[in-house]
Amino acid sequence: MKSNNKKKGMELFINIFPFISLIVVFVGFALLSGGRTLDITNCRKIFEQSFTLLLVAGAAVFLLSQNCLDMSVGAVIGMTGVVAALVSKINIPLAFAAALGVGVLIGLINGILHGVLGINAMIATLAMSFILRGLLLIVCKSGTVGIAVKMYDLDQVGLKMAVCVVFLVGAWLFFQFHSYGKQCRAVGAGETAAVQSGIHIAFIKIISYVFMGAAAGIAGFFTVIRTGAAMYNTGNMAEFDILIALILGGMPINGGADSKFRSAVIGVLILGILNNGMVLLGLDTYPQLITKGIIFILVLAMTFTIRNKINRDKKMA
Repeated sequence: MKSNNKKKGMELFINIFPFISLIVVFVGFALLSGGRTLDITNCRKIFEQSFTLLLVAGAAVFLLSQNCLDMSVGAVIGMTGVVAALVSKINIPLAFAAALGVGVLIGLINGILHGVLGINAMIATLAMSFILRGLLLIVCKSGTVGIAVKMYDLDQVGLKMAVCVVFLVGAWLFFQFHSYGKQCRAVGAGETAAVQSGIHIAFIKIISYVFMGAAAGIAGFFTVIRTGAAMYNTGNMAEFDILIALILGGMPINGGADSKFRSAVIGVLILGILNNGMVLLGLDTYPQLITKGIIFILVLAMTFTIRNKINRDKKMA
């Protein structure tokens, strides 16, 4: 009885920890910054900075729930951003379609490399990242590729909010209620059992990488609108921000049945407020990176230890 209560207590802590973290970060920086975090202009800035991360993190939930990673996300954002910038000088709707199409194509290749050919997900997508970064250096020539002037008209908070809400709600519905989302979690819980249940694992993985590529394409399009140009390092480190955000949001590193879509939203909000708060406090880039790294390791170590303890207790029961 005592063991069951302890296990329930640990499970409850794992579930509410992301919410506690969000409140602590929000209230903490509000106090430290003298209330500047609560300013409407600053809240808008947090959303602007977190917008593209929300999109790609929402798509990454489907992959991480299967215990898969995509280390090429940042490079895909950069490549689709360059494509959007180049095509925008011809036609802006065509630029969006081109960015989306390139993202989908890269996602499809990633999915085939891992899902069909069986190459380790991290190795396959890391190799793709190197290829894309090399191509970006060739296209950008270590410089920038500007966007069409009319493209700036799309830099509207209302439009981004609409895109964000539609994307996240749609992704949440698929992940939570559609058979596809349930199959993603089943694959993460155990591929052998998933195969025996009749799940086509290769298909599930390909679709997930295609979706990830599509999200990166949309993110790349809006990234160059915000920055005004595409560069060879556009989207740099995005894959690590995604991973940090999901872990902070309570996502199990190994995926499985405990994967929750809310991890993407809560984690991105925590990371967005954390980044913004450190800037308001005057911290330079390197201290910010060190702080995020320390927080990530601590949260990962704590949740990993607790989840392992819970799993051991379940096996012994």
